[in-house]
Amino acid sequence: MLKVRILVVLFLASFSFAERCVVHAQETLPAEPTKPEQSPKLSADGSTSASLPEAPLVAWLPSSASGTPGDAGSGKDAGPGAESGISLSRPAPRRSTPDREVAIEGFVSYGNWQIFAAGESEALYTAGIEYDRNSWGRFVGAQMDYVAEVLPFVLLRQPRVVTAWGNRLSKDNVLLHGFGFSPIGLRMQWRSNKAFKPYFTVKGGAVAFTQKALSPDATYQNFSISESIGFYARISERWDMRVGLFGDYHFSNAFITSYNPGLDVMNSSIAFSYHLGRAGVPR
Repeated sequence: MLKVRILVVLFLASFSFAERCVVHAQETLPAEPTKPEQSPKLSADGSTSASLPEAPLVAWLPSSASGTPGDAGSGKDAGPGAESGISLSRPAPRRSTPDREVAIEGFVSYGNWQIFAAGESEALYTAGIEYDRNSWGRFVGAQMDYVAEVLPFVLLRQPRVVTAWGNRLSKDNVLLHGFGFSPIGLRMQWRSNKAFKPYFTVKGGAVAFTQKALSPDATYQNFSISESIGFYARISERWDMRVGLFGDYHFSNAFITSYNPGLDVMNSSIAFSYHLGRAGVPR
């Protein structure tokens, strides 16, 4: 019996609560605006006809004109198209293209040193193409560029007869033709927007010859690393001349075989660099 009384009380309480919620919702709803009555119009024959209500005018405002009412008196310009009610869309910003260059280059060696290699009477000459692209922003004031290089012409002058470690045994020389490729490189270029631009470059890759280089017991293929310092001089809007004041080119086989003579040559280089991209872009 007690459970029945509790259920009855809960039912009555819930019913009363629902009734109060409905009354409160009706009081808080805004009053529905009354539509003005349309007066009948006289037609040409004198009869009355009911006219349809006119459609309300809708003003299309640009996104810059919409906002708080206080913006109207703030003196800010709503932008073009605000008075005519036409919304103007701004074009997407143009994606900037990194600086890119293609250079025709070559170097001539003028001496050897024997810090990391045994060669002492060899000479090396190269010619090829280098690609530069601004990829890593700036560091210590220098523009950081990715560098790759292909050397279809590599000429090595070495003694005709040498020992297993590359020591000369004859007075006459022989020429070995080769091919070089450096897919990994870094160029640091200062004053990149000026006419005179100092630079430092380091590149790593491989070089191969038609015969075993430096020793009859060495290898056809060798690993290479090169460094160079110098400057760029602007010739025209797209062309620069690069002068490598001092460079080092090293190659060796990293002891793939039992004998690894290796070679380090000092060199000077020259190149003509062409800037890719749109003409007229300041640099």
